[in-house]
Amino acid sequence: MTDKDKALYEYIIDNSANISSQWFSERTVIEGSIYSKDADLSVEQKLKEQHKYTVDLIASGFLENKSVFKDKMKEWAKVVVTSRIEYDTPIFEVLQALSKTRRIIWGFVEEYIKKNDEIDRQDVLRWSFLYNTTMDTLINEFSRTYYNATREKLKVQQELIDEINSPVIPVVDGVAVLPLIGLIDESRAESILQSIPVKCVRKNVAHLVIDVSGANYLDTAVAHKLYQLTNVISLLGINSIIAGVRPDMARTAIKLGADFTHLKTFGDLKQALRHFGVKRS
Repeated sequence: MTDKDKALYEYIIDNSANISSQWFSERTVIEGSIYSKDADLSVEQKLKEQHKYTVDLIASGFLENKSVFKDKMKEWAKVVVTSRIEYDTPIFEVLQALSKTRRIIWGFVEEYIKKNDEIDRQDVLRWSFLYNTTMDTLINEFSRTYYNATREKLKVQQELIDEINSPVIPVVDGVAVLPLIGLIDESRAESILQSIPVKCVRKNVAHLVIDVSGANYLDTAVAHKLYQLTNVISLLGINSIIAGVRPDMARTAIKLGADFTHLKTFGDLKQALRHFGVKRS
């Protein structure tokens, strides 16, 4: 690192408070946004800390030792992404905020260049390249981390939805109930086919009572998926029992060619549980 680069780095660090002050002064009112001018004081304090961190990180892009920037960037991305997801901040708002920071810092760099006659054209070109590379790398890292974090969040939410939609509820040792409630379309039936065998194995289920008394509708695709489910868990050594089949469902299943005659069936869940000796005390 040349003395000029070091001097520029120190200039940015020394002016980080002024840079942040200008950034905050340009805020507008954005309803529900962490970046809003009227944001809660605790939110604003957190934002000020993070913005100072951002300025310090960007300044380190001018250092000769690039590992300093890379190490700081990974930690910065983790902190900022976690915070933005916590406040449900759209990624475009974050990129707009970074773009504003980018403009303001370079404005300070331009002022520094004007004040120092010893800075030549090559210095300006090098700094411009370093700065743009730093900002592009920073934005790419944030976008990648944000994408991965939101995907993980959606995955957790989907797992929760799947668990609510198709819970395997242990009743007594080896016996569990799968209550199917509401509309079961082809997509939900496929999700049940994929998830239930895994849940049964995880919970050491030997007998699964599939309670369809709360299901609204049975079409060809759904009936076929349920038939596949009983076959799959049978291969895992798990016995399937159907409970709560209504007359209209039975007629539909026969009409659709879904053969459940190999399974033990019960009129309702209470009868199915009694089969395993489960009674109300």
